Amino acid sequence: MQNYNIGIYSHTNEMPPGFDIYFNYLKDVTGEIAKPVKHSHNIISCFADNKTAKQNPELVAYSGKNRALRSEDKTLYCDWICHSHDKYSSGLLKLIRETDKSNVAGVHLDSITMPGPDYCVCDRCQAKMRDLNLSFYEFRMNETTNFVKQISKITQKELSITLYPDPFYQERYGIDIAALSKYIDYFLIPLYDISYQSLYWLDILAHAFAKRLTNPFYIMLYAKNINLENLKNAARLVSKYTKNIIISYDNDKAAEINKMIRIFNN
Repeated sequence: MQNYNIGIYSHTNEMPPGFDIYFNYLKDVTGEIAKPVKHSHNIISCFADNKTAKQNPELVAYSGKNRALRSEDKTLYCDWICHSHDKYSSGLLKLIRETDKSNVAGVHLDSITMPGPDYCVCDRCQAKMRDLNLSFYEFRMNETTNFVKQISKITQKELSITLYPDPFYQERYGIDIAALSKYIDYFLIPLYDISYQSLYWLDILAHAFAKRLTNPFYIMLYAKNINLENLKNAARLVSKYTKNIIISYDNDKAAEINKMIRIFNN
């Protein structure tokens, strides 16, 4: 018999009973910062920050063609700050130190990646790249890994990060999965769909991550406006690959999935 861990992921500070783990936003992509949610894994959107990008456009990452703004790069869902701006990064570290002092269960890092495969080639990044004698791809992975490494040293709580749903994307987003694995407790992988009517791709990705990762990992399913039966089918499928499942943005549907998995497990 396998013991499943079922949790919720929410923009609110609600923590309905009966779940094994809770993820609640402390800082989201709008740039707004809330108070730490006790007993929860507090989500911090790191370099995705619409507010800071608007107030300080000089901090925005640059691809050589576009700044990492939704108004200039239509592939982005939010605005992104350059990783090599030390003052901004220091502010994130300060926020995490303060959060660690609260009675939280953990710290979850979202948007630690680069905005896309061509970012960032601003003057700061290019100078740093030359100083470190690293290639473009090495530099990007070095930036994200060192950022997470610093955080691992300042928090005593569980530390986790979001992985985009692509198990082989190091060059695309500046991620070195093997290097990051040394500094975190687990990964969280959002395998989102707007309907879950077809589960073929979901099966492929869940299987690939199960083969690729050595750390524990959670698979997160999107629940808002999703047909409940489709969501149940998706949860049953991913339960073949991980005992850790998160349902996002609909606590009522999450409760139904929780109930189903408990029955299924017994």
